[in-house]
Amino acid sequence: MAGMRDVFGAVGDGIQRHPVATLIVALVLIFAAFGGATQITSVTGDRAFVGENPTLETFSETFDRGSIAVLVRGDVTEPATIRAIDRFDRRMSEVENVATVVSPADRVRQRYGRIPDSQAKIASVVGSPDYTIVQVIFTPGLTQTEERPIFSQAETASEWARFPAAVTVTITGSAAFSAQLSVLIQQSTQQLLGLAVGLMIVALFFLFRGVRLRLLPIVAVFIGVIYTFGAIGYAGVPNSTLTSAVFPILIGLGIDYSVQFHERYEEELESHPPREALPRAMSGIGPPVFVAMLSAALGFGATWISTAGTPAFVWFAQTSIFGVILTFLAGILVLLPVLTLYARWRGDGSSDRAADAAVEAGEIGLLGRVLGQSSRFLASHPLLVLTIALVIAGAGFQASSSLETMADTEEFIPQDLPAYVDLQQFRSVTGGGTSVQHDVLVTGDHLKHPSVLRWMERFEDVAVGTPLIEAVDTPASLVQQYNGGEIPQTRAGVDRVLDRIPAQQRAQYYADGYAHITVVAPQDMTTAQTISFINNAREAIEFSNPPPGVEPKLTGTSAVSPPSIVSQIESRNTTTLLGVGFVFGALFIYYRDLVKAIAPLVPMGFVLGWQNLYMVALDIPVSPLGASLGAMSVGIGAEYTIIVMERYYEEKQRGGVSRLAAVETAATRVGKAISISGMTTVFGFSALTLSPFPILGDFGYLTVGVIFLTLVAALATLPPTLVVLDTLDERISAFLNARRGVADA
Repeated sequence: MAGMRDVFGAVGDGIQRHPVATLIVALVLIFAAFGGATQITSVTGDRAFVGENPTLETFSETFDRGSIAVLVRGDVTEPATIRAIDRFDRRMSEVENVATVVSPADRVRQRYGRIPDSQAKIASVVGSPDYTIVQVIFTPGLTQTEERPIFSQAETASEWARFPAAVTVTITGSAAFSAQLSVLIQQSTQQLLGLAVGLMIVALFFLFRGVRLRLLPIVAVFIGVIYTFGAIGYAGVPNSTLTSAVFPILIGLGIDYSVQFHERYEEELESHPPREALPRAMSGIGPPVFVAMLSAALGFGATWISTAGTPAFVWFAQTSIFGVILTFLAGILVLLPVLTLYARWRGDGSSDRAADAAVEAGEIGLLGRVLGQSSRFLASHPLLVLTIALVIAGAGFQASSSLETMADTEEFIPQDLPAYVDLQQFRSVTGGGTSVQHDVLVTGDHLKHPSVLRWMERFEDVAVGTPLIEAVDTPASLVQQYNGGEIPQTRAGVDRVLDRIPAQQRAQYYADGYAHITVVAPQDMTTAQTISFINNAREAIEFSNPPPGVEPKLTGTSAVSPPSIVSQIESRNTTTLLGVGFVFGALFIYYRDLVKAIAPLVPMGFVLGWQNLYMVALDIPVSPLGASLGAMSVGIGAEYTIIVMERYYEEKQRGGVSRLAAVETAATRVGKAISISGMTTVFGFSALTLSPFPILGDFGYLTVGVIFLTLVAALATLPPTLVVLDTLDERISAFLNARRGVADA
């Protein structure tokens, strides 16, 4: 530990000697970050929750044809309406990456060679519905980035087609979702970032009193966020619904680091000139803040490891890790040299220190004294305080089983998103939608053999009798449709039937070495029903006894994403324990002392239980993002407990200082700093509560409460924990020393 103090002391000395050069380095990094930020892409919807899956990738490249559904409502038999549909059809057919457009205009042209002027003739082909659907089907294997321009082209083509005024046109589908969510995610990220910065300015202005340049930490943190944008751009980490939550979190955490640096520097300036104050401040506060930053990174790392198969959570963890490291770095490269230059400009700062001391004796000094006296009182009754904390935590752990969950990706997005409203409207009118279709990819060598087709027929019979499976569409159904309801007896007979089927239709069922089966489920299934449907479909596949060499697998994002999300929620405790283990390991390696590795984690154990009661009280469900909060809160909250513990042992090393006196001094000197930084963190995190995404709004309320509880635990339960563990440690050491003395004698 002494070595790390020397390192940070040297860093402080270097900055106070070369503040301008340090700022130039910070500026160069800003320009480099802009280059990386331009490379950021976005991923939305279920695809963000689906990891590497060879079967899914094969399916996407062969059969997964994204599409746009255009719902046309009105008198569709009117010649003007069919002509508008025909114009839309022809224009979209020429768009890049559009494989085909299916519309009623196709059937009308096929019958008459043109669009007739007679409404009766059109009605004889399409009937007399009050709505119709135009499908724009993409080429397989498109990325979301490649799909989004097709949606924009469809909107343009809809206006260009000049639909009659009495006709309503609604464009929905995967590309519509992707395009609108991508824009909303970018807007949400910017808005949340702006809100967090604004709230931080308010918090620093009113809470961080008695110091010079009190708004400077927000500048340093904002630059750290810029560094983070650049880092994720260079690293290829995309922006997503969850990733947009990171930046208010980073502002809250980064403020902690900068406030601690700032506060300790001001403290050292009370008794030392600027050239000595910065090295002393950094040698004192640098190591604990560094360990706290590392603990936060390890907390996010636990989320990364425990959710390695789900990209959205990995991206969230990666962005967070980049962020905590880079906001810590920005605090050193930006805040410290500016403070150094300011102190030089104002001279030795004695007059400022006198003025600051006057303020210190007021609001902030009073806060420090209250915290110090409270901590001494609590530490003098350790068993009572820790027992109460443990009982409340135990009640929280019991309450965790009653928490609701949020696992449906449609619940993650704003319910008033136009694309979602359009989709719901489409479902209500048509009674369908792509969400009810699930896919089975069949691999093998003889997929067109009559025996394989008969197995498909057998699978359909088995599956349709299974709960939640309404229908099955297979290549066998296609062959029967074009062969009088029969399956040919020979492979040659099957080939002849398939040759009569239009190529575009055939491509939906067969590709080289693969076949495609569609399984239809009810609309609006709950997450539990979706999981049951997936299990039922897999059991039906197994029970149907596929022929040797034929391997059918349920796939598609709608089949892969829900189990991945549910697994993330169910792994909540595992993720938390992993985070605790990581932070404990880091503390033990750093301190090489079991007591110092355990003490900062005891209050975090209380918080893990308390937060469940908070969630019950506010009716906050456990979301996939919230499931990672346990590991995150351990890493984030360790900062407060580490800083208090460090100051406790620093005071104890002074001659003749008792444990209670050390606790009181530590709480007086750093309690106010962590209270200020904790409350500013709460302000920053509270920006998330205003997110348009429900999953982020709930996460915002959850993080605000957890950070507040963490601050309470650090100030209320750590002092008695330190007294108990320190006393126990000294007694054990004395006992062992006595045993050694007896043995030596």
